[in-house]
Amino acid sequence: MSTLTVTNSIVINSYGGDGGGEFAADYIQSLAIRSGSEIDAIIINGTKHGGDGGGISTTLIFDTDEFISTVKIRSGSRVDSLTFITNKGRSIGGGGTGGSEHELNNIRVIAIGGRSGSRLDQIQITYVENYEPSTIVEQRGQFVIGFTPQNTIQKEYTENTYKTTDSYQNITETMLSQQYNASVEAEYYAKVAFSTEIKYVNTNTTTISHELTEELKSGTYREMTVNAGQVGVLLLNGTIMRGSDGTIWMFPTTVVSYAVISISDYQNVLNHYDLTGELATQMPELIKYKVEKNDYVFYQS
Repeated sequence: MSTLTVTNSIVINSYGGDGGGEFAADYIQSLAIRSGSEIDAIIINGTKHGGDGGGISTTLIFDTDEFISTVKIRSGSRVDSLTFITNKGRSIGGGGTGGSEHELNNIRVIAIGGRSGSRLDQIQITYVENYEPSTIVEQRGQFVIGFTPQNTIQKEYTENTYKTTDSYQNITETMLSQQYNASVEAEYYAKVAFSTEIKYVNTNTTTISHELTEELKSGTYREMTVNAGQVGVLLLNGTIMRGSDGTIWMFPTTVVSYAVISISDYQNVLNHYDLTGELATQMPELIKYKVEKNDYVFYQS
């Protein structure tokens, strides 16, 4: 077993040997295993790593707020047995009694990778150690997550998949100047990964922003001219969370809506949080309504 500390309490543990070929770590949305006296294969998000031997477990399909919180492993030169338990008490497992026993508790698994050939030679688990969940501060909040100044072009994605990616890209951009602990990083990454097609690299917001930007390059969009006296705004609803370190973050609960409005129509964004913190530079009448609420700029009517 080898251990590498990545950031704060995010760690990577590898169990098993060096046989087979490496497969990249991936965020978990579904999980199954094939096993007999050893683990023949692990099936992550429908992709099999390993062989066809043994019997197959039930496929565990994760809810949006579900994650692996306990892992039990037996391993030597290969992976002998595995048990995964979620925060909702659901579990899958299989394998034999060979190898040495290891157990990870009070964790949040971020991604699983490893090595495989005809069997599962190694499993690599990336997780938050001593995970502490965030708490809900406000649900169904209204947000401005971006704006386009007058005399410029606003890009509006046409498919909901890319609208969601665009939402997370704009939100992530507003998070880049803030430091978050490992638990919050894992939670936010989970929201992004569950809702978009980005591949796992790490949970750093700079990396997430880069991956979202790359994904958006494949999206179809139309361009809307924001004329003089207008401003383009990106609007959605979302939930505000407070991390165990006290930092505030949010995630969207609706698809982004694009609008181009007159600068004088500031009433349309009253009672909205402004993640950019700067919409009032485009709509000066908002200044007298500007307050701080839940660590965000808020336009209080």
